[in-house]
Amino acid sequence: MYILLLVFELIVLWFITRRLTQNLYVALFLLIRSRPIAIAIISFFFFPGTIIHELSHLFTAEILGVHTSGLTLTPEGLEESNVRTGSVLIAKTDPIRRAVIGVAPVFVGLGALFTISYLLPQFAFSYWVLGIGYWVLFAVSNTMFSSPEDMEGFPAVAITLSLIAIAAYFSGISVGLPASWIENITSTLSTLTTSIGYIVGLNLAVFALSFSAITIAEKLSGRKLVGR
Repeated sequence: MYILLLVFELIVLWFITRRLTQNLYVALFLLIRSRPIAIAIISFFFFPGTIIHELSHLFTAEILGVHTSGLTLTPEGLEESNVRTGSVLIAKTDPIRRAVIGVAPVFVGLGALFTISYLLPQFAFSYWVLGIGYWVLFAVSNTMFSSPEDMEGFPAVAITLSLIAIAAYFSGISVGLPASWIENITSTLSTLTTSIGYIVGLNLAVFALSFSAITIAEKLSGRKLVGR
């Protein structure tokens, strides 16, 4: 139950973050009229998430014995059609390790969101800490999803593992977990789905505000975005 809810929340969050990033960029571009500066500002907003995303790739690769190089945490290709806010070069390796490295930011990001959401209420007395905390939550939730390049080879690995699981199920092979483990996993998933639910709400609120920001930017800049 909680797993299905978590998957649903992540799918919704994925769709929101893709459009939200575009909306924020459009609003800034209409006001500033400079693509590099608009991208630089967006990159600053998402910088905490970029750090976690790229370091997740790097540390996971190093733990799995895959060589890395060229870590970058600043925007690249500002004048090109595709812009990367950060990157790390991963040496070629087998499909399984490549898949694990590719999806690492999702799981590390979920861990970060869970931890920050759990600790943040304890700092309700400090508006500065709350502000920084919500900024990090917003940044991580918008950058934790793996790019198509990160997911290279993952579908084949996922299909293979699914077939193995199906074969094991029909063969009568099952793995039993102690009751205490099941209770702890259920409790963690319950807390995680609640945290992600709040984060989805936060992104929905910013998403709604982004439309207003575009309208204001259009009026101030005197430029109308066709097809919005």
